[in-house]
This record gives sequence, structure tokens and C-alpha cells, in this order.
Amino acid sequence: TAIIGKPNAGKSSLLNAILKEDRAIVTEYEGTTRDTIEEFVNIEGVPLKLIDTAGIRDTKDEVEKIGIEKAKKSIEQCDFVICILDASGEFESEDYEVLEQAKDKPGVILLNKWDLKNQYKEEIPFSDQKKIMPFSALQGKGLKELEEYLNDLFIKDSIDYDGKIDIEEINKRINE
Repeated sequence: TAIIGKPNAGKSSLLNAILKEDRAIVTEYEGTTRDTIEEFVNIEGVPLKLIDTAGIRDTKDEVEKIGIEKAKKSIEQCDFVICILDASGEFESEDYEVLEQAKDKPGVILLNKWDLKNQYKEEIPFSDQKKIMPFSALQGKGLKELEEYLNDLFIKDSIDYDGKIDIEEINKRINE
């Protein structure tokens, strides 16, 4: 399960919230995560490998570019994506690029920082393909709902432990 988004969307904060520990560095500065951070977690009996990735954006920084390429590779290789958008700001081209990268993968879109003033006014691209959930990684609001959603996908065999994915079943759930 790859956790993706633009810089400072809340990817590392989500990882820390799920793990219930400060595993990833979280700062106000963009580009803190430059390499993938992989952790295993058990959500109500469902084992998941979570991959926190570098923020996807255009940059001139060579080290950050390597991290972004690793993030894109994680998207290609994962079975499920958690796309994090910063709902406290306006929808930007970087947000679109994140969703474009993940459009062919089953996943969920978290509108993070929902506890702050929500700026989103337009429809989110690819929202017909993924469940959208309001979220606050900082406050933990929406974490239980996310965990229940992920657990439900596994329990009902939409995704199994061998990495096989039932796309039709996931699409049915998205439209529920």
C-alpha cells in the first residue's frame, strides 16, 4: 500500500497515525521525505505493508528527484494506493499529477487537513474510481473509518493476501 501525495500533504503524518508512533519525520518544510519508509502494520487482523513516499512534484534537487522516482516506482508495484490531498489549500497541478499517477490502481483519496478551512470547490479528478474520505492525520479524525474501509476490502476478498485484486468488486464498493 503506497501512501502518495504532493509535498506536505500529510503522507508521513498518516503513516505515524496508523503506526501510533513517530516513525517518519514530519516538519513544515517541503521535501522532508526523500526515500521510501516501509513499515508493516496489522489492521484488525489484516497485515499491510505501508510505503510512505516522497512528495510528487517538479524539482531541481537531484536527491529529491531520486526520491520522487522511487515514489513513482512504488505506485507501479503496489496493490493499493492511499492518495493524500491537502484540502486546506486549493487543488493544484501537483495534486492532479498524483491522481494521474494512481488512476489505474485501486485506492482511496484522503482529503487531509479537513479540520482546517476546506478550499476544494471543484470536482476531484478520478473521484469516480476511488472512494473519497475527509481526514485529519494530525487529529486522527477519519483514521478509524480508513482502517475499517481497508479491512472491509480484505475481508470481502476485494484484495487478497497474495496481492490479487478484484477490480470489479472494488469498483462496486467505490460506488456504494
